Amino acid sequence: MFEKVNPMHPDKVADRIAGAVVDLAYMAEDNPKIAVEVLIGHGMCHIIAESSVYIDKVAVCKAVHRITKCSDIITNFRCVKQDEHLN
Repeated sequence: MFEKVNPMHPDKVADRIAGAVVDLAYMAEDNPKIAVEVLIGHGMCHIIAESSVYIDKVAVCKAVHRITKCSDIITNFRCVKQDEHLN
């Protein structure tokens, strides 16, 4: 069995956004620790991240707009310091 999904399907878009957030972490540090979850739909994008490096919210919003091709999507980004026990 195989599944073919439109490239603009919310799951595919969410995967690309998560990848972009990871890329931003790697631009800040050579070997960051990062975990990202993205929920997108109905004009909103919620992103939660746990990271060892600072990730700029403006850069994340620009990535969301670039990937979704939607200038009016509302982006809610929350990044917390990675838990030392999970590190």
